Amino acid sequence: MTLSQAPAGGAAVDQILIAMAMFFGIFLPVAVFVIRERGGRRTLIGRLADLVARWTGLPRWAGLPMGTAMLSGVAALIGVYWDVPTHMELGRDEGPLANPSHYPIYFGLMGIFATGVLSAALAKGKLPVRTFPIGPYWRAPMGSILIMATGLVAVVGFPLDDVWHRLFGQDVTEWGPTHVLMIGGGITVVIGLQLLLAEARQVGATGRLVRWLDPILAGAWMMGASAFLMEFDLGVPQFPMLAQVVLVGLIAGWTLVYARAKFGPGATLIVLAVFLLSRALYAGIPLALDFHVASMLPYVAEAALVEIAALVLRGRTAKPVFALLSGALIGTAGMAAEWAFSQWLMPYPWPAAMLPAIILFGTLAGVSGALIGFWQFQRTEDIAIRRKQDPRPADSAGRRFRARHAFGLAGALGAVGLMAVVVPPEDPPSGLRADIALSPSAETLPISHAPRGSGAQDEPRWADVTITLDRAEDIAVAENSVWFRALAWQGGDFFHSPMRQLSPGVYTTTQPLPVFGEWKSGIRLHGSTNALVDRTMTILPVYAPEDPEASAPLIAAVPGEREFISEISFLQRERKEDTPAILWTVAYVAVGGIFGASWCLYAWLYAAAAAGTGRRGRPARRTAPESVLTP
Repeated sequence: MTLSQAPAGGAAVDQILIAMAMFFGIFLPVAVFVIRERGGRRTLIGRLADLVARWTGLPRWAGLPMGTAMLSGVAALIGVYWDVPTHMELGRDEGPLANPSHYPIYFGLMGIFATGVLSAALAKGKLPVRTFPIGPYWRAPMGSILIMATGLVAVVGFPLDDVWHRLFGQDVTEWGPTHVLMIGGGITVVIGLQLLLAEARQVGATGRLVRWLDPILAGAWMMGASAFLMEFDLGVPQFPMLAQVVLVGLIAGWTLVYARAKFGPGATLIVLAVFLLSRALYAGIPLALDFHVASMLPYVAEAALVEIAALVLRGRTAKPVFALLSGALIGTAGMAAEWAFSQWLMPYPWPAAMLPAIILFGTLAGVSGALIGFWQFQRTEDIAIRRKQDPRPADSAGRRFRARHAFGLAGALGAVGLMAVVVPPEDPPSGLRADIALSPSAETLPISHAPRGSGAQDEPRWADVTITLDRAEDIAVAENSVWFRALAWQGGDFFHSPMRQLSPGVYTTTQPLPVFGEWKSGIRLHGSTNALVDRTMTILPVYAPEDPEASAPLIAAVPGEREFISEISFLQRERKEDTPAILWTVAYVAVGGIFGASWCLYAWLYAAAAAGTGRRGRPARRTAPESVLTP
């Protein structure tokens, strides 16, 4: 059985039981540690945490958890950057434990949740002023709870993913709802670490390491959030091009503004260094195994522009104007630079005709991300200067909310609104069709991974494909498309190339397409650059094998007239088409509710940890008074 003919539903029962055994094999020892540590007994982990605290200057509940969380996050992202090209070239899994890339993801996400538990269990001695009550004699830093929550969201994504596949089939995309839960839960651990670091500063953590951790963690957040760009980076985006633009703007604005406001001159260079070194690390396994390696947009121009904004404003980086100016520069000059980089680095370059839309949406995204990053900077500074003896603010709750959270809320709503506009793909207009002509090709392309199973017995067949569009409106869409490319994937490798126009309405492939075995080949057409927002994502199927496990019929590579279809129905052939619409709605609302509620929790933990601070803008004290004790 080939990978693409693997079961299209959930995992086999034996694999679920093995995964559960792995889960309990990790968390039973963690539970024993928590019981002993909270019972006042000395533990090996507790002694190690005390040793790390002496080395780093961080409290015991921050130093060791900072390290375990980073290692867990790196392991999970190594798995993700290995997993996505595996599916792109080989199709779906025979089971969750049959894919070796799933192991670092699984253990990494469990490690993140365990880190939150570890940090909470180690919470003794000096604690922040505001803590989270777990029991009558047990209070934990807010950062510990946030890390625990991110890990829980990610780990819960695993069983939900299996349920999702059983109900709806497999959605072979990084942006599947439960995949977003797992990846999103895993990468947001960095936000928890940033909160934990601010709380550590509040109780007196000082030194060079403590200072440098701010831009290092911002770089880790840029790296983690950029994982959602991987399908664009690899050349198989399943969502509109403007989604990439908005994500780049949001990520750049958030991470770079936060780091520059927090650390000072040169912070953006540290962020970039962490990002670029991380990408080199994550390329290692795919490169060694001869899978495609994800490219990237480098954020270099955006980093320089944020530094320029800080120089122009001369010491006003703690003011909202810094975020607004930085976001505007990111969205204009920064997006123009990324357009230029995309011509060189991206598998699907940004069309020049899209520049007006790129600048518009990039600016909205850059400002939204910058406002979120600025809000995070304000809250972490408030947390760091919080003292137990600080007087309660005298102004009204409404005024405090406007002063502290209005900009951040505007940024968050802007980010949600932009993603809602640019992400959902649209089906093609009715009547869009083309006449297909195929001619055998003497040229073949090397395949990295030899076909296995039933597909290995098929005689290799490569074809040059020419298509003809008859209607004037269809020709106009093709000539002004965001992309118009040939695609072949999941047959042991991945190929894509632009279509070449022979005459008005007549286009041909620039390299042959495989039309045999387990390959899925077609002609992709995305929207029109004439419209400000065009989310049409359609494909003209050329060939796909019969897939009984997914109830998908053979699409034979034969000449004749054929309709363009919804791209998702071809790229994700494993999805079940007969599932009731109400079930889809309930499932999306449930998963979306978990994701949305988790972000609300993260924001509340930041706000709660900073609540009660006095005048902002005071420099954070380097040492904590002796009165900062366990509440």
